[in-house]
Amino acid sequence: MSILIKDYNSNMSGKFFVTLLLILPVFSLTPEQIIKRVEDNLRGKSSKGEMIMKVVKKDWSRELHMKFWEKSKDLTLILITYPPKERGIATLKRGKNVWNYIPSIERVIKIPSSMMGASWMGSHFTNDDLVREYSLSRDYYAELLGEDASNFYLALRPKPEAAVVWGRIEIVVSKTKLVPLKEVYFSEKGEKIRQLEFREIKRVGRRWFPFHWVLLPLKKPREKTELIMKKIQFDVNIPQRLFSLRYLKEMR
Repeated sequence: MSILIKDYNSNMSGKFFVTLLLILPVFSLTPEQIIKRVEDNLRGKSSKGEMIMKVVKKDWSRELHMKFWEKSKDLTLILITYPPKERGIATLKRGKNVWNYIPSIERVIKIPSSMMGASWMGSHFTNDDLVREYSLSRDYYAELLGEDASNFYLALRPKPEAAVVWGRIEIVVSKTKLVPLKEVYFSEKGEKIRQLEFREIKRVGRRWFPFHWVLLPLKKPREKTELIMKKIQFDVNIPQRLFSLRYLKEMR
């Protein structure tokens, strides 16, 4: 039995009451379709919102406030609005290209592909995580490990051509909401490296969305990074000009 199923079930208690009407539509989904539905719920065709990032390291902590805009899987813009020292720092993704704008030196810096796995603003999230360069449904094969009345338990393994760093990802997915509840990331050697928990799941229009994300580096038990969503809208009209290098320098 998977480590993830054991770990997750050990923390669960009580009985689950799920109606047959809610369960039947997801019985026929393949593992690949489950992951695709999860990604669609987290992304939508477009989205914009505001969030807070709280970073806790061994010797220091910090808090960043941000606005973000996302259109399809190819266009992402993140703007830091607080604290004043970092205000105006922005990250732009267009296709496979990613840039950072640093207002203090008025420079746009292109992030090389070799740095996509590096920390974003000192957090436990990487550049890749924040702009979501990789896609679970595109870059990984999905396998159903098991299920119970409430959840699917899946394992993802990278496709041979995928440029990803994780050797395996195990995911717990809510059957009724089709959102992730927990993700565990393994190295290519099979070591558990980090765990991402999704909390405070709320309805946003026709979809469910986790408003509190907690990333735990498993080799640093006293550290974590939290993403707290303050507001989010899906399938909204976002002008194409937002995702340009020129606009990146004009944002404040």
